[in-house]
Amino acid sequence: MGPLTAEGIRLKAFSPPYDRFEATAEAVLGRKNPACGKALVWWLVDGSAQLGEFDRILARPHGVPVIVLLPAAAEIRLTLPLLHRVLDLAPRSVLPAPYLGTPAYLRQVLATPPRSLAEAVIRYLRRRGILRSEIVEQEVRRIFDLASETTSVSRLARRMYTSRRTLGRHFAAARLPVPSHWLQFARLLHVAVQLQNDSAAIFRIATRSGYPDGFTMSNQMKRLIGHRPTEVRECLGWEWIVEAWLRQEAGRGQIVLERSA
Repeated sequence: MGPLTAEGIRLKAFSPPYDRFEATAEAVLGRKNPACGKALVWWLVDGSAQLGEFDRILARPHGVPVIVLLPAAAEIRLTLPLLHRVLDLAPRSVLPAPYLGTPAYLRQVLATPPRSLAEAVIRYLRRRGILRSEIVEQEVRRIFDLASETTSVSRLARRMYTSRRTLGRHFAAARLPVPSHWLQFARLLHVAVQLQNDSAAIFRIATRSGYPDGFTMSNQMKRLIGHRPTEVRECLGWEWIVEAWLRQEAGRGQIVLERSA
């Protein structure tokens, strides 16, 4: 068997300030809802011996990303009993551990936005059981695609070649938050990605994103996801932000969520 991590523990939590791995993953797996910016790091070294860990990761709370680390090529055969199932975990990344499994590099992995934020969010919401209508899924995708350049639902509807009323009917029929809430959140998620990858002042990122000032953007972020820009900048990743918004919308009666694992 390939070398294990410290103390033989192969599944650990990774949390702000992302300078070390926590002793175990219990702080993440034991929660009903994800904490701000927590992730899981899993060293897959022996597929036969790690089935229990795989099942625990699969049942992790919503909003927790997982990074899978693989052994050196000479030892990859030991992972084969589980390797073909790794994608079932919807991992943020699968990396060769001996070279890239350092806290500094994994911090960068968490901060790096997906190639297409819209597609990543759609996949997450589909797995989460939120999007069940193909029409609404296409509309949510367009909202996230257009959010960085559109500030009103009326203008958004025109860009989507539909009417505001039609959009509203589709989302109401799917028992989802109204389109304006989706647009507000999509704009803020684009801002969150910038906050985690750009050291510019918060007010500068806010005005660059179409907000009148940083104060306005900060207040809207607090209202929509329950966190301020400074927290979003320190707590890397986007999955926990999506989950925070869904919980806020559920609290307002805008959506019904299934219970977390």
